[in-house]
Amino acid sequence: MKRAAYILLILLIVIGTGSFLYFYNGGNLFKKLIRGKAIQEGVIEYDVTYPKVDPNSMMVSGLPSKAFLRFKNNNMVNDMSGMMGLISITYISDQTNKKVAQTLTLINKKYVSDISEEEMKKMNDSFLSSIEHGKNTQEIAGFKCKEAIVTLQNGETTHVYYTNDIGITNPNWSNPYTKIDGVLMDFQMERYGLAMHLKAKSVFSQTIDDTAFNIPEDHKKIPFAELEKILQELNPAAN
Repeated sequence: MKRAAYILLILLIVIGTGSFLYFYNGGNLFKKLIRGKAIQEGVIEYDVTYPKVDPNSMMVSGLPSKAFLRFKNNNMVNDMSGMMGLISITYISDQTNKKVAQTLTLINKKYVSDISEEEMKKMNDSFLSSIEHGKNTQEIAGFKCKEAIVTLQNGETTHVYYTNDIGITNPNWSNPYTKIDGVLMDFQMERYGLAMHLKAKSVFSQTIDDTAFNIPEDHKKIPFAELEKILQELNPAAN
């Protein structure tokens, strides 16, 4: 009986210590202890803001405030939604087969487009002019991040932060930041005339089902140029 009580006490101490390490200071202490082991599979949650839009305008209320990146086996799917889920967009990057697709759910309409290498290059080259590695570091969502200084095609300069502590090989092969060998944690994107700033809020190591990277079969397949036109017309700033 005493031995059982002793074992129970040890378990409670171990569990209690683990809980303390995980929850203390928002889990940052726990993250620091496991940082040496890169996360190979999981989800990154980003806060999304719109630096060129009045934060008090009605337009912002319908735009996505969160974005999620799910990753596994060097494949990724980015998704974000707005207007209480009535509009959602996903960007599926299959690094194994070097294929990219984008989906759009617009209330009860569902579309999907394959993006060719030529279309992807044209889209990405239209955003950035140059990238230089900076000297600063910053801790974001518990991860040490390096700085890159980016010049946009319009001449604007912005600072980007990325980490090498998340296990995705060549994570930016299908986006404008191809020259950065690390997972983006604080960066800017611009699509359809709308500038977005994304900053990682949290990173979770969890099992991702392989079906997350499948092209949905219930979506109507349309040319990418047609999908781009629909999304451009949805941008309130363009109307």
